[in-house]
Amino acid sequence: MNIFLKLKHWQIFLIWIGASIQMQMFMKTDFWFISFGIYVGLIFGWIYSIGKVLNKDNSELIKKLNIWSIIYLIAMIPFAINFHSMMNQSYERISPLILVACGIVGIVAMINVVLISSKTLKETDTSEKLTFAKYALEFFLILYMVIEVWILQPKLNKLLNRTESTTGNNT
Repeated sequence: MNIFLKLKHWQIFLIWIGASIQMQMFMKTDFWFISFGIYVGLIFGWIYSIGKVLNKDNSELIKKLNIWSIIYLIAMIPFAINFHSMMNQSYERISPLILVACGIVGIVAMINVVLISSKTLKETDTSEKLTFAKYALEFFLILYMVIEVWILQPKLNKLLNRTESTTGNNT
């Protein structure tokens, strides 16, 4: 997971663009589920790695992050199936009621993962306990990450380098 935080902002952006292209290319093939998993994994992996790497000493928070991440990934399965059906112009769609329920669960899970990651990012940077008002900017930057990676990733690179130099750990 550390690899996401060590990359430059333009590298992450290009990886996401490449993941989007490969997902569109393979969505009509038999490898569609793997392709969708790669796409979601790369985008979600960046958010997850912020919380995981910067909280490596807090096992309780990592457990909470893992639970919300699994809930989010499970909630995305019906959307992947529905997207695949749409791309293949199939009329076999998942019930809108199931999609709404999974969407609500997915949004709640994603907001919790982003809250954990953004609070961790700000706490690591300032070394103090924070209220939401003090880390709201990081929350929205992570939530709308496709463009904001250009702002956050250089900050993460510096923070990770500073953390590794103070602990003497290069893992």
